[in-house]
Amino acid sequence: MTLTNISGYQFEQGYPLATTTFKNVAAVYIIYTNQLWLDVGETDQLGTRISEHERRACWQRNAGSVPIYVAVHQESNQQTRLAIESDLRSQLNPTCGNR
Repeated sequence: MTLTNISGYQFEQGYPLATTTFKNVAAVYIIYTNQLWLDVGETDQLGTRISEHERRACWQRNAGSVPIYVAVHQESNQQTRLAIESDLRSQLNPTCGNR
């Protein structure tokens, strides 16, 4: 795991989507490849949300054959998570999941 700053927020990054099982923690998450921001979201159940995500097919289609990674910013306050998610969506303009 590597800590990195993404658009002003501290994230744990580099978790491979295909091989990582996430705990059910409250967090903002970013789905990405080395070339593309795929999605940004927030949840109070990260493990369940990632494993059952309705946009997973979009992630895989847009990633093609390159690995998909997940960056995680743990945050217990839902209003804060929603604000971070909105800010990151406008800055990163992810390919999947327009809200």
